[in-house]
Amino acid sequence: MLAELIVIVVILATVGFIYVKGSTIKSFTLLMNALIGSTAALSFFETAGRLILGYGYGGEWVFGGTFIVIFVLVFLLLNVLAEKLAPENVHFGDFPDIAVRSFISIFTGLVIAGAVLIAAALMPIGTKLPYGRFNPQNKNLRPTQPDKGLILNADGFTASLASWFSRGSISGKKSLAVFHPDFINEIHLNRIGINKNNTIITGNQAVEVKAAWLAPAELVSASDNQPLSPPSGKKIVIVRTGISNRNIKDGGAMPESGTMSFTTSQIRLSCKANESANDLTGSAELAFPIGFIRKGNVVEIQNLTNEINLTSKDFSGGKKWYDFVFYISADSVPVMIQFKLNSAAQIGKLVSGDKIPVSL
Repeated sequence: MLAELIVIVVILATVGFIYVKGSTIKSFTLLMNALIGSTAALSFFETAGRLILGYGYGGEWVFGGTFIVIFVLVFLLLNVLAEKLAPENVHFGDFPDIAVRSFISIFTGLVIAGAVLIAAALMPIGTKLPYGRFNPQNKNLRPTQPDKGLILNADGFTASLASWFSRGSISGKKSLAVFHPDFINEIHLNRIGINKNNTIITGNQAVEVKAAWLAPAELVSASDNQPLSPPSGKKIVIVRTGISNRNIKDGGAMPESGTMSFTTSQIRLSCKANESANDLTGSAELAFPIGFIRKGNVVEIQNLTNEINLTSKDFSGGKKWYDFVFYISADSVPVMIQFKLNSAAQIGKLVSGDKIPVSL
C-alpha cells in the first residue's frame, strides 16, 4: 500500500538523518518543530487557502497546497532557529544517546509522514490515494468505521495531537476540535463522488442555516413508510440548510460546469454539550445526515455515498433549501454545519413551537 510505504520511508529517512547528523537535543527539537509545524498547518490552512482562493488561484488544490506550505515553512524556520539557539556538546554517552535519539526520531517521522498524508487527502486525487480509507461502493458505509486504515496510523496520530493541543494550553477562541472533531475521516469522506460537478471545495458562503429544531412529530421513511427510531441515547434534529448557486469563486457552491452534485458524506454537523454550546472552544462530536425531509414528516433516507445532482432549475432565489435530518446525542446541541471544504454556518439556539419553519 502506497500510504504505508510513505510512512515507512519517511520514518527510516528521519531515523537515518538523526543517527548520522543528530544528537539527543537535536532529535527532541526536531520532534517539537514537527509537532508545531503540523499544528500550525492544521490551524491555518483553511484561512490561508480561503484568502488565496478569493484571488482566484489554487482551485481544488488550494487547501492541500497551503497545508503543506505552512507545515514546511514553519518546520524549516523553527529548525534554523534551533540550530542557532540549541546548546552544543551535550552528550549522554554513546549508547544512551543513540538509543534515545533513534526512539524520538521514530515519532518525528510519524508526524512528518502524517502531514504528507493529510496534505494528499486534502487534494482532488480520488478516494484511492494516498489510501482508500472509505470505499465509495460501500452502501452501508459508516463515518466512524473506515473500510481501511493504516497499521502505522501516521495521519491520525498527527491530527489527534494537533486537536489535543487546540483544546489545551494553546487553545484560542476557536478550537480545531470543534471545527474538525474527526478530521481524518472528514477529509476522506469529503472526496466520495468527486468529479467535475462534485468538487471537494466550495466558496466560503456556500451554505446558510435558517433554523434548527427537534423533530416535533414522528418521522417516517419514504421507502417503507416505517417510523424512524433513533439509536439509544440519540435524538432527531432537523437543520434547514440553504446551498448557494453562486459560482465557487464568488463564494457559492456551483462549479464552472454549471451543474453541481454532492453526497451527504460532505455535510457535517458539529455538536456540543448543552452547557457549552455558546462557545467554539473545547471539543465537539460529529454527525452526518441520515437524509432530508421530502414533505411533511416523510424523510428521504440517503446513504453517505448517494450522489445528489442539482441544476440551475433546482434553485429558487439563489438557494436550494434542504431540511437535513440528523441523529445526535441526547445531551448535545448542534453548533455548526459544514459543507465540503471552506464553507460553514454557525447554528443558534434550537427553535420550537410556532417558530419552527413550515415544511418546504
